[in-house]
Amino acid sequence: MTDIALGVILPSSNRVVERATEARLAGRPVAACYARVPYGAMLAGDGAYDEAVFLTAADLLADAGVAALCWNATRGAALGFAPDERLCASVTRRTGLPMVTTALAARARIRRAGYRRLGLVVQGGADEAGLVGARFAGAGIAVGRVRPLGITENRLAAEVDPSRLDDAAREAASGSDAVLIWSTNLPGWRLPPALDGVPVLDATSLGTAALLAAAGLADGS
Repeated sequence: MTDIALGVILPSSNRVVERATEARLAGRPVAACYARVPYGAMLAGDGAYDEAVFLTAADLLADAGVAALCWNATRGAALGFAPDERLCASVTRRTGLPMVTTALAARARIRRAGYRRLGLVVQGGADEAGLVGARFAGAGIAVGRVRPLGITENRLAAEVDPSRLDDAAREAASGSDAVLIWSTNLPGWRLPPALDGVPVLDATSLGTAALLAAAGLADGS
């Protein structure tokens, strides 16, 4: 048995997070435990999270003795980052465990790296791209070129051909300090760490790195 377990919460329609997480943790004395929340019922009517859904998932993962928790999904940037902050606080009060999210991890990583202009690849259409770009801009992160893929059903994002995702990332990287693949159901973890000299940030990998750090494990990224 491994010494440390990590808890990952993901949307019900996601096909990528487990694979990307297992690849990232390969060779480490760490195990990931997973819980899903219903994609269509995780939001309350006011646009915030339905925290009861997440508290149930967190309780189940806590039963497995995990050292930390991560909501590895990109919904937070569409809502604004404050709901993720409140969710983390609520889960920690309930379980006593540190909680991170992909959205908060991305914001912290981009600020820490000092990227001045961010390229974005989003799975949805222009409206989603504009909203996500505005949320990052509101957090003081300038957004340059945005490449929407036009995928409206979350499950189908996992089926994007790697060559199409590579092309979209290269387009978004033009004139940017870094490009962010902003969907944990896009296989961004399979892309190289840089394209044409521009760093590639994968949403799922950012969440996993933050989870490792929350559990007190050095990640090196």
